[in-house]
Amino acid sequence: MSAPDALSDAELSERAIAGDNQAFGHLVSRHKGPVFEFIRRYIGDREEALDLVQQVFVAAWLGLGRYDPERPLGPWLITIALNKCRDHSRKAKVRRFFQIARSVNALEVADTVPIADMLMIADEELLLLERAITRLPRSLKEPLLLTVFEGLSHKDAGAQLGLSAKAIEGRARRARQELERQINEWTDNLSEKDEK
Repeated sequence: MSAPDALSDAELSERAIAGDNQAFGHLVSRHKGPVFEFIRRYIGDREEALDLVQQVFVAAWLGLGRYDPERPLGPWLITIALNKCRDHSRKAKVRRFFQIARSVNALEVADTVPIADMLMIADEELLLLERAITRLPRSLKEPLLLTVFEGLSHKDAGAQLGLSAKAIEGRARRARQELERQINEWTDNLSEKDEK
C-alpha cells in the first residue's frame, strides 16, 4: 500500500469515493492552502474565507463522485470555491440591503476605517491591493484571480467562466488598470491628508 503523499489526486479521490476518509483528508491537506488564498482574495475577509473553505470541501466531498479523475483536482476545487464566493457575495448584498432598509443610522461601511490605521497593521501595498481586488466587479475580479493568482491560461480561465480567451485577456487587463487607478487614488488621498 502506497503512502498517501505518493498517491495522485485521482488515486486519493478513488479511495475517498470507496469510503476511505483519510484519503479525502489528504486531499484537503494538499489543496486547502490554494483554495483558502483564492477565497480570501475574492472576498477580502480571512474569517469568512475560513468558513467558505469548509463549505468548499463539504461540497467537494458530497460531489466527489462527479469529479473526473482524468482532470486536475485543483481547478475543480477552485470552481467550487468560485461558486461559493458568488453565493457569499449575493447573500452579503441581500444582508446589506436589509441593514440599510432598517436604519440608515445603523449603516457602518468598512470604508470609514481610516486607511492609515489599516496600513499600520500590515504591509501598505498588500493591503491596498487586496482591498482594491475585493472592490472589483465580479466580471473583472474572476478573470484576474484565475489568471494572475491561480496561474490559469486565458483559455482555461475562459472555460471556467464561459468566456473566450480574448475576453479573459481584456477583462484581466481592465482589472489591472482599475486596481492601479484605485491604488493611485488612495495614495493621493493619503498624501493630501498628510499635508493638512
